Amino acid sequence: MTEEEIDWAKAPDDTIVCYCGHVDKGRIVTAIWTGAQDGRAIHAATGAGFGGQCKELNPRGRCCHPDIKELLKIYTGETK
Repeated sequence: MTEEEIDWAKAPDDTIVCYCGHVDKGRIVTAIWTGAQDGRAIHAATGAGFGGQCKELNPRGRCCHPDIKELLKIYTGETK
């Protein structure tokens, strides 16, 4: 599996999703389980997605928003 391809359903909880805010999968999943049901609520609960250095910090050179959407899809069955 390359850095471009992360299977978020199988990734460990300590896998970083948002490099700007140092937010891992576990924090995002916990936010979902405690009521965050869309990207805005996840951002408010965890701080994920507020950085501006995605290309510099994320090894995949992109923003974390698609990954957050994927986690929402996996853990809620919905995309918002």
